Amino acid sequence: MRKSSRRGARFYLGMWLGVAGYWLVTLLGPATVENYATLAIGALVVAGFLYISRQRVYDRRHYRLTFSVTAAFVGTSVIGALYNMFLHPQEPAGPGWVVAGVLVALIASAPLLYGAVRIFRTTDDR
Repeated sequence: MRKSSRRGARFYLGMWLGVAGYWLVTLLGPATVENYATLAIGALVVAGFLYISRQRVYDRRHYRLTFSVTAAFVGTSVIGALYNMFLHPQEPAGPGWVVAGVLVALIASAPLLYGAVRIFRTTDDR
């Protein structure tokens, strides 16, 4: 596996942590923190994509996974956004809403973790 593919896997892993944190803050945190989380995840995405785009050589598996991970991530993010807009209350009270928020955060970020794990599993130098 090439080093650039490992960088891509690390990027997916970092994005997974950032996106999961973003959804948790958005769904369970106060409104003022939500604005800062939006700025932070936006900066993380832009910086990560600029860093990854400078790496020109990728492993075939990374190249094939990029499109499916991106499509799945967009789909799960849309599901999370729809949940946030229409189903999630302004002030969640009770453990049921917390569990639902955590599940939405994990589902929305799952494609990024899947992509990172798939790329890391193909590492030749274990």
